[in-house]
Amino acid sequence: MNQSVQHQSMNRFFRQFILSMVALSLLALYANEHWMKRRLQIDFMSDEKVSAIDDRPEGGKSIAKLVKNDRTLTMECDIIAAYQWPFCELAIKLKDDNSGIDLNQFDTLKLQIRSTGPQQHNPVRVFLRNFNPAYSIADSPGSLKPHEVVYDPNLVASAVEFKLNQFMVASWWTQSHPTSIEHLGPQLDQVVAISFITGGNVVPGNHSISLEAVELTGQWIPTEHFRLGLIFVWLAGIVIYLVWDSRQSRRELRESDRLKQALELSNQELESRVEERTRALASSNAQLIETLQNLEGTRSELVQNEKNAALGSLVSGIAHELNTPIGNALLVSTTLADKIRDLEVISETKFTRKALKDFFIETTHGTAILQQNLERAATLIASFKQLSADQHSEQRRQFRLIDVVEETQLAMLPSIKQTPHQLNIDVDPAIELDAYPGPLSQIIINLINNALLHAFDKIEHGHMLLSAKLVSQDKVEIIFSDDGNGIPATILRRVFEPFFTTKLGKGGSGLGMHLAHTVVTQLFGGKIEIESLPSEGTSIRMLLPLIAPQVDQNLIRIGVPKDVLEDYHLFLDTRSNQDVSDFGGLHSRRDVVELTFFIRALEKVRPNAEYKLVPIDSYANGIEQLRQSTITCLATTCWESDLIAYAEEIYISPAMIADGLSIVGIYTAPQNQHALNCKTLNDFQQLRLVSNRDWSADWNTLKQLGIENCLDVKTWRQMVYMVSSSEVDALLAPFATHHDLKIELDDCQLIPVPGLRIELTGSRHFAFSNSPQAASLAKVIFPELERMLEDRSFIDALHQCGFINTRTSSWTILSSNTQA
Repeated sequence: MNQSVQHQSMNRFFRQFILSMVALSLLALYANEHWMKRRLQIDFMSDEKVSAIDDRPEGGKSIAKLVKNDRTLTMECDIIAAYQWPFCELAIKLKDDNSGIDLNQFDTLKLQIRSTGPQQHNPVRVFLRNFNPAYSIADSPGSLKPHEVVYDPNLVASAVEFKLNQFMVASWWTQSHPTSIEHLGPQLDQVVAISFITGGNVVPGNHSISLEAVELTGQWIPTEHFRLGLIFVWLAGIVIYLVWDSRQSRRELRESDRLKQALELSNQELESRVEERTRALASSNAQLIETLQNLEGTRSELVQNEKNAALGSLVSGIAHELNTPIGNALLVSTTLADKIRDLEVISETKFTRKALKDFFIETTHGTAILQQNLERAATLIASFKQLSADQHSEQRRQFRLIDVVEETQLAMLPSIKQTPHQLNIDVDPAIELDAYPGPLSQIIINLINNALLHAFDKIEHGHMLLSAKLVSQDKVEIIFSDDGNGIPATILRRVFEPFFTTKLGKGGSGLGMHLAHTVVTQLFGGKIEIESLPSEGTSIRMLLPLIAPQVDQNLIRIGVPKDVLEDYHLFLDTRSNQDVSDFGGLHSRRDVVELTFFIRALEKVRPNAEYKLVPIDSYANGIEQLRQSTITCLATTCWESDLIAYAEEIYISPAMIADGLSIVGIYTAPQNQHALNCKTLNDFQQLRLVSNRDWSADWNTLKQLGIENCLDVKTWRQMVYMVSSSEVDALLAPFATHHDLKIELDDCQLIPVPGLRIELTGSRHFAFSNSPQAASLAKVIFPELERMLEDRSFIDALHQCGFINTRTSSWTILSSNTQA
């Protein structure tokens, strides 16, 4: 134990030491690169060190002179073509004697130069003149070896850097000054002058070269030497660690041998306990999953019941609201009919002017009441129709906020009248929005219902206020508040969570505030906040843009199950979709093949279309999003039995996988002998299976085969984990492409029950929503998908990924007709 503690302590020390070394190494490299530099500013403003040279000593007539201005030195030159190679030179002497400066301690020359001349481009030659007694003569500038670069300052930034290894010996100098081989190359160990000379083929005229800065920079320690030093330090540290680790390993090995026998005994006892507890845990997990499924079903049923109850309440309220004006109208019409009959009797006996006048007065009064009540009924019906139209669509339009609020208030009035509480409206009539009135009305309804359900418990007369005002030129603030009980802090932070409610089964689904948050933030592009204190009421603030964000109508939103999308990206790796020719491999499967071919078809018929792969939680969720047109299409196939119920709401492709092609294996864990020993249908019926109720063909097939113990799990990964850990016995899956038909996922391995297959009844199809965009796309993509079927490229890919597996063609297919 003491050795183990000592080893751990030393390991912590070495880890800290390595981290420190890494940090120090990075700091040292950075310092060497940026801080450990030598710099030499060249003084060109001193008259003793600067001179202007022209070609007059060579027989030319060019004239050069120097002009100083603040921090700039300018050589003005009048080039005259009297000499074969006319030039002007601005020379800076680095030292008074011929010892010069050793530039090998520098690596960069920084210049800030401007040049002008009669042409657009006026190149400058930069010379570093080196003195060496082997080829140079004192006081003879022409014998100094010139190292040259040529560039045009007008083509680069005003400041430029040259590496000294870019300077090459001028070829004309080597021709006129023959020297030994060892002196032919660049030599910068005794540079006595830096010169700036007009270009080689200079055009006669006025030229100028202006110097603003000349600087030499270099590192104190060359980068190569510095890095070699760091490597040596690291190697020394590694050797020390390896020596220590080797000695420590030998000590631990001896200790390990001593404990080995005791450990083996402990392991045997532990394995027996683990096996026993694993069986117990698997049983508990299966019961827990079944309980969760029942709970989810109960929750869904409660939500649906609440929706039906809310609908019934709304219909009842509307009927109650219409009853009064219609009843009054019926009463008045009956009274008028009686008056008309009385008038007929009088006209046959004793018809007087007074009787006729009384009839006109009563008739006029009655028709006025009748018209008033009928107009009231018509107004109510029109408001309910507009609200209903908005509620059942997300149609965008321009509207006055006050109109939507009043229509919603009118719809909720029957529910409010059944309580002693009051709703007040304070909305600026001038506020207009370009957005979605239906979802906004739904939010207001949810807020009112929430207040009536939660806020006024044990409060006799509660008050709600819906106010709205402009807070800027493009934003409106809507606040819904009440003076009710308030919300405790523990509940307040969860109010926007889906299905969170304190009134489950009592009228609350937990979706109202989640829906409000989703619509405000995603559809309207706004913000929603809630503030509340116990006993002080609640205030919900929404900040909405007057113009809701535009949705890209041209973007094709393609729904793909999350796990399929992950495997698709892993399958492609670095390849593009069009580059794939072999559909075998670890991450290939039927869904991935379908997604690949779907995108190929899309890119062929709409090569410039923009599309987005949208992850979906399940096939059921994907079909629901198709029905609502929140996605354009599904890029993996669904069973026809799942789609046919919505045939009038979606577009269904021709069958991509025909009936009879879906042959699957019964996959189990390698250690599950109970499943591996299955030979007959009766054996199969005794197994515990896992599937997904949304996969209707799988689920229905299992039920037809008499499987009573089947758990509903939504994700493929979770199914594999459950089978691998023996929580259940088996699952259905297409045969894998491995030679041993194994399915591998993460650390899990599943193998097929040998000799048995199951045929899933039904065909598989792609599906599109019924939006105009989807209809147009389906019209052109369906023929392309059929072409892929006809040329067998799609079927061949299904063979390659293992979905259609010929190696198991001799295996028995279990069916309800198979003898037990």
